[in-house]
Amino acid sequence: MNVIVKVDDKEYKLSVDREGNAFVVHLQNKRVRAEIAAPYHNAQMTLVVQDKLYSIVFDAENRLRVNEEEYTAEVFDEQIHRLMKASPAASEKKEVTVTVPMPGLVVEIEVHEGDTVKAGQGLIVVEAMKMQNEIKSPKDGIVRQIFVQKGQSVNSREKLMVIQ
Repeated sequence: MNVIVKVDDKEYKLSVDREGNAFVVHLQNKRVRAEIAAPYHNAQMTLVVQDKLYSIVFDAENRLRVNEEEYTAEVFDEQIHRLMKASPAASEKKEVTVTVPMPGLVVEIEVHEGDTVKAGQGLIVVEAMKMQNEIKSPKDGIVRQIFVQKGQSVNSREKLMVIQ
């Protein structure tokens, strides 16, 4: 899975793969293996990354605390990120199909068909790898169709909704 991670004002392109009980992250030609040492609970998890222990807290306001350092962080599916960066004139005319970047469980649908949404607004919350990930709108528009429902399992790249 390819994602764009924005930390403070810097963007990083990552590739994340599952390897047994661990995850392998490829960042700027570096391969980093991370294992979950303590499961996600109350917005906190513990990871072991290259034999070092990290306490990670990610809250609803996109604040990320790693050990005692705090950052502002957002994670985007690579395709949605490209659409968000496209010129406003181009994205206003297009219908966009929002897909899920990873397999998981739909735990919340924050909009209804016919709702007007803004770029960056939360649409759907998907729980994956014991973390809740909010899928955000790539553009201003109207929710034309929703393909999933709360409690439904979804596969990577599965269609969630159409925004026009």
